[in-house]
Amino acid sequence: MKLQHKAWVLILLVVALCAGGAMLGARVIVSELFERLEGERAATEGERARRVLDQQILSLSATVRDYAFWVDAEKHVLGQKPEFIAENFDSENLGYLGVSEVLVLDAKGNTLATVALLEDEVLGEIAADRVGALRDLMMPVLATGDAKAFLKTLRVEGGGLEAVVGAAVHNPDAENLVAVGAIVMVRRFDETALDNLSNVLMMPVRLSANDPDHAGSLVYVKRGDAEHDELHAVLVDQQEAPVAELVLTLDRRLQQLAQTVALAGMGLAALAGLLASVLLLTLLDRMLLRRVQHLHDDLRDITEGDLTGSVGTKISGKDELSRLERGINQLLDRVRRDAVAQREAHAKQEALQMQLLQSQKIEALGRFTSGIAHDFNNSLAAITGWTKMAVEDLDPAHPSHEALQHALKATRYADGLMRQLLAYSRQSPLRLERMRLSKLIEDVRILVASGLIRRSQLDISVLTEEDWVKADPTQMQQVLVNLLMNASDAMEGEGTIHLTLDAFDLQPGTPILNHPETAGLPVGRYACLSVRDEGSGIAAEHLHRVFDPFYTTKKVGRGSGLGLSVAHGIVARHGGVIGIASPPGEGACLTLYLPAVDGQQEVATPAAKPQLQGSRHLLFVDDDQLVRHAWSRLLERQGWLVTRARDGEEGWKLFSQSLARWDVVLTDLTMPNLDGRGLAKRIRSTDKPPPIVLMSGNIGNDERVELLRTDFAAVLHKPVDAAELERVLREVTQDRELANE
Repeated sequence: MKLQHKAWVLILLVVALCAGGAMLGARVIVSELFERLEGERAATEGERARRVLDQQILSLSATVRDYAFWVDAEKHVLGQKPEFIAENFDSENLGYLGVSEVLVLDAKGNTLATVALLEDEVLGEIAADRVGALRDLMMPVLATGDAKAFLKTLRVEGGGLEAVVGAAVHNPDAENLVAVGAIVMVRRFDETALDNLSNVLMMPVRLSANDPDHAGSLVYVKRGDAEHDELHAVLVDQQEAPVAELVLTLDRRLQQLAQTVALAGMGLAALAGLLASVLLLTLLDRMLLRRVQHLHDDLRDITEGDLTGSVGTKISGKDELSRLERGINQLLDRVRRDAVAQREAHAKQEALQMQLLQSQKIEALGRFTSGIAHDFNNSLAAITGWTKMAVEDLDPAHPSHEALQHALKATRYADGLMRQLLAYSRQSPLRLERMRLSKLIEDVRILVASGLIRRSQLDISVLTEEDWVKADPTQMQQVLVNLLMNASDAMEGEGTIHLTLDAFDLQPGTPILNHPETAGLPVGRYACLSVRDEGSGIAAEHLHRVFDPFYTTKKVGRGSGLGLSVAHGIVARHGGVIGIASPPGEGACLTLYLPAVDGQQEVATPAAKPQLQGSRHLLFVDDDQLVRHAWSRLLERQGWLVTRARDGEEGWKLFSQSLARWDVVLTDLTMPNLDGRGLAKRIRSTDKPPPIVLMSGNIGNDERVELLRTDFAAVLHKPVDAAELERVLREVTQDRELANE
C-alpha cells in the first residue's frame, strides 16, 4: 500500500473516532472543562488579589528602604539631625505615602521617635503597647547585626489588617556597613483600602480574620449559593503563619454556559467531522504530500551539488514545512559560516602563535638581562670609580677632562639602558628629577646622529622656554629615540622628521578640539613634544590599536609591536599621555604631553658636609676586584680607612677577628660563599653592630623595600654616583653617633 493510501485510511479513522467521541462525550467533557476553568479562574483571581496586596507592601518596603538608607536618617539616629522626623513625616507626606505609623529605634532597640496619623489627618504618637509590639517585631532583625536586614510582615490588630515593614538604618556609602538603628512603618488596610482593592480587582472583597488556615493551601474556594462562590486568599506573616484571609465573591456563570456549549458542541462535532474528512484528504494529497516530494527533490539536488555556493531549498508558505525548509537553509548557512570561522580561527591561531613567540623573546631577554645585570653593573661601577678618580686628578683645564666627563655620562646612560631592559621582566622605580626637554632633544639628536634614523633628517623647532618637567631622563630618552626610529621606518629611512617643542595650558571647561587626547588629564601647564613624519600615515582602522602590545603594521622582522606600548606606559607613569593623529596624506604625528614644572624653582642649597673626626674604619666587601680597588681608592681619598674583603666569609672573618671599631660596612649582595644578606645577619647579631650599606647592581623595587626593612641602613644601585655614596655613608654614621649619644 502506498503512503498516500495509508494516509487516507488513517485520516478517515481518526476523524471518525474524534467525531464520535466528541458527540458522545461533549456534554460530560465540556461540563468538566468549564468547571475546571472556573476553578483555575478562581485560583488566578486569588493569586492576583494576593499580588495586588503584595505590590502595596513592596511599595511600602521601597519607601522604608529609601528612608533607612538615607544619610539624614543615620544622622537623626546618631542625634545629629533632630529635625529629620518633622521635615519628612508630616500629615500630608504620611497620607501621600499611605503610612499610618512611623517608629524610629536605635541600635539597642530604644525608641527615638514615634509618629501616628490619627483621624482628621492629625499627627500624634504611637500608643505604648503598639510601640512594644512593633519593637518586638524589629529586634530580631537588629540582633542579626546585618545592616541590610529587613522586616516585612502582615498582622491583624483590632480586627483590621496591617502591613509592618522595617529596615536597618545605615550609611550605604560606608566601607563597613553597620546598623545604627531602624525605621519601622505601618500601613493599615481599612475599609477604604479594601474598597480600592475591590475596584482594582473588579469584584467585591472583604477581610476575614477567623481561622485563616485551610490545610496549608494559600488559595481555596468555598461553594456559596447557585450564582456565587467565595474565593479565600490566605495572608501570612514573616514566619509564614496565616494571619487573615481576603474573601472575593465570584459568579458561576461559566457553569451555566457549559450546558449550552455542550449541546452545541455535539452538533458541531458531527458537522466538523464530515468537513474535516474532505478537507484533510484534499490538503494531504494536493498540498502536504506534493510539498514533501518537492522538498525531497531539492535535498537530492543539494547533496549532489556544491555546498559552498548559495544553493538552498525553495521556501513556500508559512507552515511547518516552510519552517523545515527554512531550517535546512539555515543549517546550510551554518555549515558555510563554520567553514569561514574555521579559516579565520586558523589565521587567529597563527597570529597568537606569533605573539607568543614575541612574548617568549621578551621573557628570554628579561631573564638574560637579569642574569648579566650583576656583572654588567659591576663593570660599570669599576669604570665609574676609576674615571671619577681620573677626573679628580686632572686639572679642569686639561684637554682630557671633558672626555672623562663624557665617559661618566656614558656610564650613566648605560646604567639607564640596563634599567630599561630589567623593566621588561620586573617593575623598576622611576628616578625622577627636574630636567629640560630642550636638553633631552639635544642629547637625543647627538645619539641618533650615529645612524639610528638612517638617512632621515631632523627638523627641530623649539617654540617655548617653559620646558622644565619632572621625569626620569633615561626613560624619556628611550621614548624619544623610539618615536624617532618609528618615524624613520615609516619613511623607509628617507625624508624629514619634524620635532617640535611647545607648551600647552589645559584650563577647566575649555574645549579641547585640537587636543582631544588630553581629555583625561588634570588642568594645568603641559610641555608638548611632537614627532611628525612625512610617510604614508596610519590607516584610520589601525589608529585605535597602535598602543596595543605586539601590534605592529611594520614588515616582518622590522618590529615586535612593543615600542609604542612601552612608550605609552612610561609616559603614563610620568602623569602624561601620548596623542596620535594621522590626517590623510600628511603622515603620522605623535605628541607627548608631560606636566610642566616651574623652571625658576629654587634648588635647596646642600648642607655643608660634616667633617670626619679622624680616620673612620669602613669594611668594603665585594667579589669584583676592579670594583673593590676603584671604590676603595675613592673612599680613601674622602678620608675613610678602608679594609677590603673578597666575599662574605672573608668579610665576616675580618669583622669578627679585628680589634678595631668598625664605623660602617659597605657590601655587595650577590657573592660566593656568603652573600650580602647573610653577612648582614651575622653582623647584626653582634653587640652594637655598625650600620650596613648595600651596593648592588640587580635589585628590584620590592626587594629594595624589603632589604631596607630588615637588614640594611641604606641600599644603593650600581653604578652609584660618588657624591651619593659619600652622602649616604656620612648620614648613616651620623645617625649612629646620634643614637649612641
